[in-house]
Amino acid sequence: MILLTAYATILPDRLNQALEACRTVRAASVLEAGCERYDFFQSPDEETRIVFVEEWSSRSDLDLHFQQDAFIQFMGKMENCVSAPPEIRIFDSCLMS
Repeated sequence: MILLTAYATILPDRLNQALEACRTVRAASVLEAGCERYDFFQSPDEETRIVFVEEWSSRSDLDLHFQQDAFIQFMGKMENCVSAPPEIRIFDSCLMS
């Protein structure tokens, strides 16, 4: 399983626009093959801070996600909403039995 976390700080006057873009990309992403989880959350202490938590079956599923129109459009919309580049981390989880 692949786990992606991303942290974005949004410009205060663009918060509603960013949240709408997040809802739109989430709705499309959860329908994609290999998407096991796609959530985003606002920090309770700093409403302009958003964290994304995604789980994908494989790295190839995540890579395909990055090529989807919904994701490309999302990135274009978010480009004008963030105050700095997002912090993105991708992990390959190895479950031990």
